[in-house]
Amino acid sequence: MPALMKHVRFSSINALYSPVPSTPYVFTTSTTSTSTSSSHSSRPEDLKSSRRRRHVSKLTTHLRSKSLDIPAPITRIHYLLAFSPYQLPPIPYHLSTHPSITKSFISADVLSEPATDPPVSSLIITCPHLQWEFPVTPSSRKASCVSVIDVLYALYRGLRIAVHPVEYKALPSSEAVANVNEAYYSRCNSIPEAQARQGEHSKGIKRVDFLIGRTRFLGLSKKSRRRDDGLVWELNVS
Repeated sequence: MPALMKHVRFSSINALYSPVPSTPYVFTTSTTSTSTSSSHSSRPEDLKSSRRRRHVSKLTTHLRSKSLDIPAPITRIHYLLAFSPYQLPPIPYHLSTHPSITKSFISADVLSEPATDPPVSSLIITCPHLQWEFPVTPSSRKASCVSVIDVLYALYRGLRIAVHPVEYKALPSSEAVANVNEAYYSRCNSIPEAQARQGEHSKGIKRVDFLIGRTRFLGLSKKSRRRDDGLVWELNVS
């Protein structure tokens, strides 16, 4: 399949902005009345004429105490990494295989494009099926931002880490243990070369096996929280 032509695209995200109040000031009017009476007047008409009302209008102005919410900058993900629940993933990639395979159908220039717009120097990926987080940083010291291929490599390396025995024992049920074991043997047995297959068996269960065969990369979706060490994105798999 020919490599994709270089064309930077990012998925669109709708943003909601807090409306600016049409009346930033509040005006209130109060009326006071004063009366004076003559101590020497006894007739009703004299009392009526001696009483005078003065209406004093006071205009008080104060700012609303409610502060305006300033929307955070919108960050969009590269179209190759974007999750779309009603479309096929742009990258036909399985997380159990090396990311270099994507270079056979996507040009290196496209894979080296920034993973987000605006570009970021780090981001964090989580997955609802896993307990681990996957930090992503530029793979090259010369690069100033995370690229598309950086995301794929970070996921691949993070999922290749061997599972600690404590983590394995923490599986919630015997069924979960059986499913993880089955995923482990299935992954190892899919290696055609005997020596490589045996070597993979000897390395034991890896984090990718906790996905229980759900290794198809569907894309990243943005989570509603931001941390000091980067934006948080959720990995979608099937």
